[in-house]
Amino acid sequence: MNVYCINMRRIIKLTVIIVSIILIFQSCIYEFTPKTGDLGNLLVIYGIITNENGPHEITILKTKRINSKVNEPVKGANVSIFDDKGNTVPLTEDSVGKYHTPETFAGQIGAKYKLNIELQEGKKYESDFVELLDVPDISELEAEKIIKPATGTSPGSSGYQFYVSTKLGNSEQIYYKWDVFEEWEYRLPYKISAYWDGTVLAQIDPLIPYQCYMHNQFNDIYISNTKNFQTNYITHYPLNFTPGSSKFQYMYGIYVRQYALSEFSYNYWYSAMENNQPDPLYSKIPYQLIGNIKCISNPNETVFGIFEASAVKSKGITAYLTELEDPIFPCGYTIALSGVRPQDLMNQFPGWVGEYGPQLILVHEKECVFCKYNGGGTGIRPDYFEENGLKNGK
Repeated sequence: MNVYCINMRRIIKLTVIIVSIILIFQSCIYEFTPKTGDLGNLLVIYGIITNENGPHEITILKTKRINSKVNEPVKGANVSIFDDKGNTVPLTEDSVGKYHTPETFAGQIGAKYKLNIELQEGKKYESDFVELLDVPDISELEAEKIIKPATGTSPGSSGYQFYVSTKLGNSEQIYYKWDVFEEWEYRLPYKISAYWDGTVLAQIDPLIPYQCYMHNQFNDIYISNTKNFQTNYITHYPLNFTPGSSKFQYMYGIYVRQYALSEFSYNYWYSAMENNQPDPLYSKIPYQLIGNIKCISNPNETVFGIFEASAVKSKGITAYLTELEDPIFPCGYTIALSGVRPQDLMNQFPGWVGEYGPQLILVHEKECVFCKYNGGGTGIRPDYFEENGLKNGK
């Protein structure tokens, strides 16, 4: 056999092997599309009432298809809450898809409440009766400064780990949930004292606050229970970790609201946490959770979400990372003034007169003057904030 035939056989054999390997791999690679069914156009409802004065909010959304990012708010529904004594509380739609009780309404501990909804097209929904459980006080909030080690997906960082502890509960107070809000101070660079309208200089009283405060709720689910504890209280439960950032430039704090859950509610939120969905109200369709609300017009219709009732206790704590303080930088276009007499302001466009250090200035942009236009904050200082040191709120 000549060399040419031998080489050809080797080439053919090698080609067969390569083609076989390719076919094997192709048979193992395929596109997987989960069979979720048509879960569009279903209701997602969430609401809670507490023993505090209202307004208490009920949110009603309608699911979109799996490739949609946003659920659609439902407007024009007739929403009411009634209790086991026959009292009815109607809710009003203050914004699309958000319905609120009167400010004077407060739930009563031990009473049972049911949510009723009727859509514009006539479909009716209701929740199970839920009892408004009492909840023990928060005994302590703690802020521990730590250095979090690096992981395979994130670098190490310095910041504060927050913890909550409860006081002793009774035999019914086994399941707990916490809503955690962060609040921090930021400052506008100018201290405004007057407004120039082009003709008249008017003093501003009271002064416009230049210290602003941002408010944000964490979407993470914080739940725990004392079911297998010898003592019915929780100690040192880890809440959020906040890494060092510009939020600590002046003052940073968290505000915690503590609720008592029924076993059903606890299991609902536990399932949401297991599904890695920090916000089941707005999560994508395959992971929406069925709660205690049903369609009484069509019992076969799936309804997502939950209606809850609980007493609430709250507390706040502040924390500092002074090494992160930065200087204030100017904002917008300003005009330096030599004084604030009418002749000093003539031929100037309307604007706000203020101080930047020792310099008098005229500033035109409202983003440099008002908290709500600069970052969306407010000039109202949280009542648990302290000028110096750490302090628990009341």
